[in-house]
Amino acid sequence: MYPALSVVRLIEIALSAYTIILFARALLSWVQLSPFHPIMRRIAPPIYMVTEPLLTPIRRALAPYQRNSPLDFSILAAILLIEIVRRLLWRLLVG
Repeated sequence: MYPALSVVRLIEIALSAYTIILFARALLSWVQLSPFHPIMRRIAPPIYMVTEPLLTPIRRALAPYQRNSPLDFSILAAILLIEIVRRLLWRLLVG
């Protein structure tokens, strides 16, 4: 087999999993549940802990463009960034 292809597949799986977690974070922000709801107490903290390191710098970069906007485009920007990384890795490692 091709070792580079195996590495690309593992990275692609990790990026896909992270994208799913970002979608879960978006869903949690759209659905307003009580902080005492079991989903918010058990599922939300790990999702926030995993996604916040990527979203914080993106929010800072987007802040000048989102001055008074109630919408947070950081999740969308993160998903686009992940897709760009995925395509670049595929081209660099596979050809």
